[in-house]
Amino acid sequence: MNHHPNEDALAGPIIPPMAMSRRNFLGVGTTLLGGLWAERVFPETADQATLPPKAWRDLALRLQGRLLRPGQPGFSSLALPNNLRYASILPEAIAICASTGDIAQCLRWCADHGIPLVARGGGHSYAGYSCTSGLMINLSAINRVSYDKASGRVTVGGGALNGALYSALQAVGRSVTHGRCPTVGAGGFLLGGGIGFDMRANGVGSDKVVSTEIVLADGSLVTASATQNPDLFWACRGGAGGNFGINTAFTLDTFAIDRVAVFSLQWSAVSDDFIATLFQTLEAAPRGLGSRVGLAPGLDAASGARGIDVTLLGQFNGSVDELRDILQPVFLMATPTHQIIDRMHYWTGQSYIVDPEGASHYQERSRFVNGGFPEAAIPVIRAWLRRWNLAEGSGLIKFFQTGGAVNDPSADASAFVHRSSQWLAAIGIQWQGDQSAAEQQWMHRWQDGFYREITPLAGGGAFQNFVDPSLENWETAYYGTNLPRLRKIKARVDPTNLFHFPQSIPPAQA
Repeated sequence: MNHHPNEDALAGPIIPPMAMSRRNFLGVGTTLLGGLWAERVFPETADQATLPPKAWRDLALRLQGRLLRPGQPGFSSLALPNNLRYASILPEAIAICASTGDIAQCLRWCADHGIPLVARGGGHSYAGYSCTSGLMINLSAINRVSYDKASGRVTVGGGALNGALYSALQAVGRSVTHGRCPTVGAGGFLLGGGIGFDMRANGVGSDKVVSTEIVLADGSLVTASATQNPDLFWACRGGAGGNFGINTAFTLDTFAIDRVAVFSLQWSAVSDDFIATLFQTLEAAPRGLGSRVGLAPGLDAASGARGIDVTLLGQFNGSVDELRDILQPVFLMATPTHQIIDRMHYWTGQSYIVDPEGASHYQERSRFVNGGFPEAAIPVIRAWLRRWNLAEGSGLIKFFQTGGAVNDPSADASAFVHRSSQWLAAIGIQWQGDQSAAEQQWMHRWQDGFYREITPLAGGGAFQNFVDPSLENWETAYYGTNLPRLRKIKARVDPTNLFHFPQSIPPAQA
């Protein structure tokens, strides 16, 4: 194994790993992610610093909704991102848009005054890209969710949160591929692909989008579907948020639901053979099984030696007995230290495995694993987890099971290019807000070294919804062979690059 060049810098006294909270131990995807230091993301601009108050008053008069300035009630809570690493990035104003017309007014005003802008849905951009030092366009009032029984389709507003979508679908006994965090914005989730336990059976979230409404840079509202603006429709299914306009509505096909077997299992101090068997068993499972494997630093209770603790979380579209039969090779290897397997109504099960956690400080780095899980990754994982030596904070690697229906479309069927993987690997770190700078730096060195060794073994690109601002060659990592087409579409619908941020898709040059 190639060792990290700064391995000596990572060395330190062996400290027992922290007692894992539910978030830390299960490796929740939405709470262990992040990006660059906040002050390096959105610098102040000269235009913004000299903009007179009258200009902001003029914008307020144009809106049906409200314009909040710093110090006004509600401003601080609306400005706060999910990743507290970027909490210091504050907008000059927040426009709570009541309509698509309000959004158009904001876009024209920003273009006229040279003010940076960002649209905010759930505020879960892992790299703080839903923060800005200019105008934050808050979509929370554009949140209607409606279901059409005749077509079996649901339409969700661009500012609706996942939780509102869950509630609407639960009421009609339907579902879509969705994540576990109810406070994530449905729009951002869908625009970047959208992963969840249903994806092996039904595809990623964006695969079910049949149309979307979007306000373009010139303020026009257009519909994108297979028959209207088909190139833009293609781009909005995996091209990620904030690139082509502000999406104000999505219409999706839904699927019928039934009872599911929900499972949460844990093992301590596992062997390499156990890890290999676990991944082989899950890869052989039918499409109706969706899972997420977490591998975290642990201790052997008997010897006190460092080891690997494993968590397995997910759902299966079948009976408990069928699920136990599928997992039998794993159970024969080791008995779980914690085991919950129960069959229940689909939405009751989602409530059980939901991620209710709030804001925190985190960063995540991801890679799709093309083909099956590489056994050569096991000693790499073991070596890096053994190096974790902090009593506070957490570091681990998670594997979200892909394959199945995720890989049915071709790589160019939509902008979501990742169609040949069996897993999505993500190395996450989380820290306390008052943790020392030295310990935070150590965490980042640990994460970067781990990531460098895992990347060539994974073989795939990076997940655009787990945005990673420290990622080299991010354009091809996120979009692969679809990047040239995305750049051409960007140049056509946003020729002045009004929608831009450090990792926005650059328009093609004429």
